[in-house]
Amino acid sequence: MALPNGLSAAVADEESPAVLTEPLPLENQRELSLRRSQSNMTSQVAIVGSNLCPIESLDYEFTVAFTVFASSNLVLTLFASLITALIAPEAAGSGIPEVKAYLNGVDAPAIFSFRTLLVKIVGSICAVSSSLNVGKASPMVHIGACIGAIMGQGGSKKFRLTWKWLQVFKNDRDRRDLVTCGSAAGIAAAFRAPVGGVLFALEEMASWWRSALLWRAFFTTAIAAIVLRALIDACLRGECGLFGKGGLIMYDVTSANISYHLRDVPPVILLAVIGGILGSIYNHLLHKILQIYNLVNE
Repeated sequence: MALPNGLSAAVADEESPAVLTEPLPLENQRELSLRRSQSNMTSQVAIVGSNLCPIESLDYEFTVAFTVFASSNLVLTLFASLITALIAPEAAGSGIPEVKAYLNGVDAPAIFSFRTLLVKIVGSICAVSSSLNVGKASPMVHIGACIGAIMGQGGSKKFRLTWKWLQVFKNDRDRRDLVTCGSAAGIAAAFRAPVGGVLFALEEMASWWRSALLWRAFFTTAIAAIVLRALIDACLRGECGLFGKGGLIMYDVTSANISYHLRDVPPVILLAVIGGILGSIYNHLLHKILQIYNLVNE
């Protein structure tokens, strides 16, 4: 590896006394010791790629990079907080409690408005981009519920986004069903699990359930999973542009090809049984603890 002129000269000066066979005069010894002391006062160097770089410049680059990183995160977080606080306070939080409240008979104002939908989408993107530990399942549930509610009321009159063919859904029952299907689609899109989205809407969200709603929710989650699969394939082919080639799913495995066999089924069933038993025990203990808590507070 080629060294700079100054460094090669210093190395040559340091190596030159080793090849001398005769003792040096006193003046030459003083000059040699002075050169060695001057070389020790220079800054250390580090090999970065194929170049020699002073340590001080690396510290400067690290400081600049950290400042840019912290400033960009601060700006994104501040922007997400401001648009939420000033434009749509209903978009704050996860959104699941608001959806559950509506499906259980509490209709809070503006929780499913078009303004709330836009702020929820932009705020979630900014929050995730600012390195905050924000899960995407809850915001996507709220986003799906907002889309379903907007379709159930025929669109948004304030933003002049209305369609006549949506007026057929403008009743309380269809609007509630569309909100339920939207929340199920949010879970299906977040985890690529259509059946999980249906079970989430059935067990966690809706208090009133009909047999017709089951098939509607499953059809909605299946469409969401198919569209998401198509987007993932497009990204893997390199057609996503600036979004890269990575997977869109939080738990997606793209670095290895995994094949499942019939012998894998019994361990999976055993794991499911153990998980169900542990979950039942946890719910039973939680119920007993809540009973004791209520008795203490009475």
